[in-house]
Amino acid sequence: MGRQFVEGFLAEGVDRDIVLSQHLQYNHYPPVSGDFIPACKEAIGAGECEEWDRMITLPNGKVRSASQIIEGLHLDSFLPQEEW
Repeated sequence: MGRQFVEGFLAEGVDRDIVLSQHLQYNHYPPVSGDFIPACKEAIGAGECEEWDRMITLPNGKVRSASQIIEGLHLDSFLPQEEW
């Protein structure tokens, strides 16, 4: 699955929040909790604005940069290709 899973559903017009939830649950082992969705969305938004150093608090209390979250949770498929 992975990148093709995400890009395929996004290309079909499936709601990004649904694709993100599925990505975290099925493209990671162990699955990533849905509690991380707001932080993921914030990291994606920061990436879209090229604010890679924006610091984001995760639900586990850790603080990471947008780029660290995007890399760590493989969220680059949610960004336009020229951004990443």
